Amino acid sequence: MFRPVVFGLFLFVSVGTLMGCGGDQPSTPGDASVATADAVPGQPDLERGKTLYFQCRACHSLEAGGPHKVGPNLHGIFGRKAGLAAGFAYSEVMKSSDVVWTEQAMDDWLARPSQFMPGNRMVFVGIKDAQDRASLVAYLLQETTAGE
Repeated sequence: MFRPVVFGLFLFVSVGTLMGCGGDQPSTPGDASVATADAVPGQPDLERGKTLYFQCRACHSLEAGGPHKVGPNLHGIFGRKAGLAAGFAYSEVMKSSDVVWTEQAMDDWLARPSQFMPGNRMVFVGIKDAQDRASLVAYLLQETTAGE
């Protein structure tokens, strides 16, 4: 009887932790509609993108030569075919896809990875808000192409 309780608690903690990796939740309580002072409605907000990236950093690094984590390092991802970052063990689905990471492809991926590429291994439910996705994509583009 003790074992199912511990197992159930483990699942609760694991699911709760994974749900913190994105989804439709704001990255910090109450900030879903907070924009930075320089933000223009309808335009990507780099500061918002940086805040949203906090959800991603547990699994992805952005800097050139950065480590792979649970997910691959994302430096240089834009313009690259999916599944080709050297040294990362991608799923067969990702390696065999024809996806090239453009801003639109990244936006589509971030909306719902499981629908964009069924069978991929990324445990992330997606970001529902299009403005948040645009801000995150703009931030990723800036950070992963720096120095190129």
